[in-house]
Amino acid sequence: GLRITATPMGGFPTPQLGQSTWRNVSQVLKEKWPQKEGAKAWVRTYRAKYETNAQGTLAKLKEAITKIIGDSDAENLVVSTPTAAAELVEHLPPPWHFLISGVPPEAIKRLVRQQVCSSPEISCFFIPFEQPLPTYALTLENFSFPDSDTTNRTIAEIVKETIRSNPDVLQFIHDNIPIPDAEAAIRTIKSVRVSSLNIAHSKSNKETVWNVYFDSPPNFSLKQYFDWTSLLRDFFYISEDYGYGTARQDAQFTCVGCKSFDHPTGLCPFPKIPGWFGPSTAEETNATLDNRTMSHHGRGMQNNGRGGRGMTRGHSRGATRGKG
Repeated sequence: GLRITATPMGGFPTPQLGQSTWRNVSQVLKEKWPQKEGAKAWVRTYRAKYETNAQGTLAKLKEAITKIIGDSDAENLVVSTPTAAAELVEHLPPPWHFLISGVPPEAIKRLVRQQVCSSPEISCFFIPFEQPLPTYALTLENFSFPDSDTTNRTIAEIVKETIRSNPDVLQFIHDNIPIPDAEAAIRTIKSVRVSSLNIAHSKSNKETVWNVYFDSPPNFSLKQYFDWTSLLRDFFYISEDYGYGTARQDAQFTCVGCKSFDHPTGLCPFPKIPGWFGPSTAEETNATLDNRTMSHHGRGMQNNGRGGRGMTRGHSRGATRGKG
């Protein structure tokens, strides 16, 4: 049988992928893999890195998948190994995603529903072949607010107000969604959620930053979503009493464990899940002295490290007076 970590109350956190599953996949596979018949899904390991020889990883993935979906559904299971387009100079570079095919659509649905599998042999994530958009948009810093749930709600209102007062952001939604929908921007703005993250630069130097999520993002492609969120990074988010927040620009968070771009490795929620089999991120801990972030963050996830797309702050002062 398969011993795996039980799904926690409220479900597993959803890793916020800041790049395409196709990033750095060789051209030949980019052409061939979409043509594979039948239902497909992606799988990547925890602390994934590109391996020129992935024999060991592949065997463990196949075994875990077979145990989840059952021998009969796994009879024609194919787990395809990615090959890299180029050698990237970064920590644990992609491609990381293996492609699952050759199994009934129901089995693919089951894996995607399972979402996370952590066993003594391997820990991995299943994601739909059509990669879902992240809900994470940006991280705000420089506010002098105290860290509390009330602050999270107040900042969410400031974000909504700022977006509403910037017609370009709303126009971008209406210009880029595939089917005209007068309510699209309203729904997106309504779905803003903020969660705090405590970053420890040193024992005495701690900083609270705030992650902004859209729980109902517009119906965009991944590229459109990143273009749209980069517009949001240009604004000042102004509070009457606690200064103004700006989007964190210097280094996008990158978790080497779950590959999310909304928290540093040391704040990865997965190793903190009861019964998580590993691997742990202890050896790379960008640890925080205060992990209360976990109680704030709900289903989205928070990310530090190098990498991410380069960004520059524009001169927009598209900020209105916020509440609080």
